[in-house]
Order: sequence, then C-alpha cells, then structure tokens
Amino acid sequence: MTTGPNDYAERASRAFNCRDVEAMLALVCEDFIYLDGMGIQTGRDAMSKRETALFEAFPDAHVTFTPFMVAGNLLALTAKLTGTFAAPLVLPGRVIAPHGRHITVHYAAHFTFRNGLAIREEVFFDSAVLMPSAEQGEG
Repeated sequence: MTTGPNDYAERASRAFNCRDVEAMLALVCEDFIYLDGMGIQTGRDAMSKRETALFEAFPDAHVTFTPFMVAGNLLALTAKLTGTFAAPLVLPGRVIAPHGRHITVHYAAHFTFRNGLAIREEVFFDSAVLMPSAEQGEG
C-alpha cells in the first residue's frame, strides 16, 4: 500500500491505535530511517521492534496525529501519545523501567516521502516523561 504526506497521519494513527504493526510497516519503505533524541534506527524490522516494544510497555497506548504542514514530499505533524507505563520499554541498547503512571507525551515529527512511502521520520520529544521521578505527575 502506498500513501503519501496527505493521508499518512490518518492511516498511521489508525494502524497504531489498532495495534496493526503490519499496516504501519506498509506505510514506510524497506530502509526507513527513524531518528529521535535517543538514536537512529533503520529498516522495517527496527520499526516493528520499536512499535511492539511501545505496545508492550504501554498496553493502553493511544496516539493522535495532527498534521500542520504538507509541502511536496514533506509532512510535519504534532502528536500526543497517552498510556500507562506498565512494563519495561525495551529499546536498542537501553531499557527504561516502568513507573506505573499514566503519561501524556506531546511530540513533533517530520517525515519525508518517496514513491508514496515514508522514507524518514525525525521525532522531537522530551524523554524525561518516561523517567521515574518522585515529583513528576501526569504530563
């Protein structure tokens, strides 16, 4: 299935909220690049592992995407991820222990597309909301 910057947000959020990893993978190219403040990951296999880890760590995870700019092969959106951090979040080279609280993570993402598929995603968020803290309340 090909998509593009105009309908990616709706398709990706629907797939995520239905826990349909295969539908999510169908929206990106084979050598998809994902970059955030914790590192870079390449390929559909890495994406599958990352999304599965999120579903395991946040069994009630829900995402909302709000596109705010589409220009040619580019998409910029804001997003909100909510869920209860109930199990360890296993990431490449790192495991973040759960704190059992409900969280809200607001983030921005920039996508590049080629031939109807996402080829790159850059995500910007404050990872501190994932860390245990006695003072931290719901974000």
